Amino acid sequence: MKQSERTDLTRAKIRKAFIALVETKGFGNLTVSDLTREAAVSRGTFYVHYADKHELLASIEGDLHNNIAGIVKKNIGATIESYSTTDASSRNEALSDNLYTLFNNALYYIDQERWTMKVLMSPNGDPQFFNEIKDVVDETFTQQLKLGNGHFSDALPIDYTKEIVVNNVVYLVRHWINKDNPENVEDFAKILMQSRFLSPNNLIIFSKD
Repeated sequence: MKQSERTDLTRAKIRKAFIALVETKGFGNLTVSDLTREAAVSRGTFYVHYADKHELLASIEGDLHNNIAGIVKKNIGATIESYSTTDASSRNEALSDNLYTLFNNALYYIDQERWTMKVLMSPNGDPQFFNEIKDVVDETFTQQLKLGNGHFSDALPIDYTKEIVVNNVVYLVRHWINKDNPENVEDFAKILMQSRFLSPNNLIIFSKD
């Protein structure tokens, strides 16, 4: 086995042990001794890779931030370009197709990291993690929108507009992550799609007596 492969395996063991301990003990209560015991590595091995538990947390969260931002950047760019270059008669269909691809790709990654993200967003995890994810998605979406010569409408104050257009999706994803029996990726992607095109008026029905 190559040294790089051994390094990756060791880091994976430490990270898995870390998330398990955050889930059971809470980040504030776990120690490096807990980590080395859970991961079955020496303290020396741990310190080769991380200075302390805070650096380990930052490394895990940084990877999640970067990977989610990369998926959003790649796919939202294609979505905006398609929308801006398609004739009006086909625009909604093009938007739907590209938006579904964006949701699908992002959700497949999130589903793979579900346990880690669920633990980090829990009371035992990092109270700032969810807001950091929101900021990453917001910033990436806004950057790509500008690159595509788009902008947010001024029909509402910009902070409310962003909550509706961007951050509402992140809240729905958090709900999906935390469900005991979540929908599969494809079905939840369809739910996200519907949420983008339905208004509250479409979701509340009064029976006629």
